[in-house]
Amino acid sequence: MSAVNAMSAVQIDGLQVAAGGRVLLQVDHLRVAPGERVVVVGPNGAGKSTLLRCLSGFAVPSSGRVEVLSRTLAPQALSSPALRALRADVGQVLQGLHLVARLTVLQNTLVGALGRLQGAPAVRSWWHRFPPAEVDAAQQALQAVGLAGRADDRVDRLSGGERQKVAMARLLLQRPLLVLADEPTASLDPAAAQAACALLRQAAESATLISIVHDPALVPLLGSRVLGLRGGRIVFDGPALALDAAVLSGLYGPETAPGAG
Repeated sequence: MSAVNAMSAVQIDGLQVAAGGRVLLQVDHLRVAPGERVVVVGPNGAGKSTLLRCLSGFAVPSSGRVEVLSRTLAPQALSSPALRALRADVGQVLQGLHLVARLTVLQNTLVGALGRLQGAPAVRSWWHRFPPAEVDAAQQALQAVGLAGRADDRVDRLSGGERQKVAMARLLLQRPLLVLADEPTASLDPAAAQAACALLRQAAESATLISIVHDPALVPLLGSRVLGLRGGRIVFDGPALALDAAVLSGLYGPETAPGAG
């Protein structure tokens, strides 16, 4: 696992991402310090997910400089092995969770260890061959999220909240330096959403955390700094306590701001 840049976990300068003749994201400058908790908000199509995809190397910048954990992400700047090494240090929690339904809770959790294991990860995963130390660590991660008794259950037999816990256990096992969470509470009821936020904070305790949320009520549960995006640009960058009705109205419009009415 590589060392975090002492100055920043994320550094962006002059970034532009375009597709089909349309600019999806334009960020003149952004710095996220190591260990910082940042929440990204904004309407659909604002560029939130594109920003996270840039930070994980899944979206290629049209121009500009993106540096993540001391590695520059640009066309041809990272070889495939280097990109795989970066992604081993970047944990992701996506809306679909990316769990394998036919595998057990334990097997899905062990996927978090693949980035640091030598050899052929795909073959190792297919045959479920993991070192005993990693299996023990996965069991501990499941214990931490309250799923120790469900290790041998198939994931497709779990509730939505329980699947979220598997994703968090996988993240705990990965031990990333940067966690990117794209609406980690999607489709959860309010109580389950708050529980998922608590688990995400736990899983990212030693990492930098950048989360996308739709419900402003979840912002203080996940971060102390807010980035507000609109039209592919950052139009608000400030403390979570400053995210008031006026700011939300400026981001979403008075009729569509979450919590309006």
